[in-house]
Amino acid sequence: MTFPLELTEVGREEKMLDSKYLYPPEIKDIQMEIEEVCDKMEYDGSMMFDECPDKVTVEKIVREMCGKGNCKKCCEEDSNKWFVALVQVMLCNEMGYRRNRRMCHKDRMFSK
Repeated sequence: MTFPLELTEVGREEKMLDSKYLYPPEIKDIQMEIEEVCDKMEYDGSMMFDECPDKVTVEKIVREMCGKGNCKKCCEEDSNKWFVALVQVMLCNEMGYRRNRRMCHKDRMFSK
């Protein structure tokens, strides 16, 4: 089996970290914004680490993201409600990833 040229240009380290290199270019920009938002929420007591994060707050964060930056034009149109839903799913996925990473880190710290 042969691989497309673009896959051979992706570094080995990047492939091993995650599959985000497969994202379309438009989605990569939004993913970077989501990571920035999550970076700001990554502290003790953050809603991101609540046992059950608040849906209203997550929707507010998505609306704020859609009101600025790279996804403003995509979220403005009523026909792009699926795009807003995509941003929300991506945010929830990133939050879940970080919650899991934090739990694993805390488990390793206290198991010794």
